[in-house]
Amino acid sequence: MQLAARSSQLGTLFGVGVGPGDPGLVTVRAVAVIRAAPVVAFPVHRKGGASRALDTVRQHLNEETKKLPLLLPMTRDRNRLEQAHSEAARLLAEAGRGGDIACLSLGDPLFYSTFGYLACRYPGPVEIICGVPAMSAAAAAIGLPLASGDTPTAVVTGADVEGLAAALGMNASLVILKPRALPPAAFDLLDRFGAWGRASAAIELGGASQKIIRELDRAAAETLPYFAVVWIQPKKRMLD
Repeated sequence: MQLAARSSQLGTLFGVGVGPGDPGLVTVRAVAVIRAAPVVAFPVHRKGGASRALDTVRQHLNEETKKLPLLLPMTRDRNRLEQAHSEAARLLAEAGRGGDIACLSLGDPLFYSTFGYLACRYPGPVEIICGVPAMSAAAAAIGLPLASGDTPTAVVTGADVEGLAAALGMNASLVILKPRALPPAAFDLLDRFGAWGRASAAIELGGASQKIIRELDRAAAETLPYFAVVWIQPKKRMLD
């Protein structure tokens, strides 16, 4: 995808990472940008739906801040996604004529985030305010180092069976994002590699219903919600 031609006549589109959902993990820089921007955009998965990203920073919004929901459905239909991205980018460009925009993103805006698709289409200047990714927050909540020494670290999505197989094969510290998308073939892989004895999960990080599962088995993994992170430690302990 080609970048849109940049125009100095539009306000800056700030991609603001707000972390995994814990208001305490929103950075000072993110708060400053959110408070200064006349428009705060945020993703919703359906019209009128709630936004976890907005809820995370709601306390920092000014009364005069304009809230701009962007309809970004959770689907793998490429045509629907393309249409949603184009429409969201159009709304951002329209809002940009009035000044800067803080576009909220859970985690980090450039780490498995829809913001990258929007930034490519925005015809004005773009700046990124990085945020705490879910995998870092998960390791902190579990209380173990994500990686140390020469241990490789691999991050895959639930749908990436080939990536999962490669990571298991090289005995990496393995993070699985969006585990709800794990297909039966992925669960069979985890069975074959004996991964469950090294698996844990963090659910709803930073929220009132946060839950840590330190000994994750297949049955529990098959029922994980969307906002969950699975972590499989390598066979050799990382603290050795």
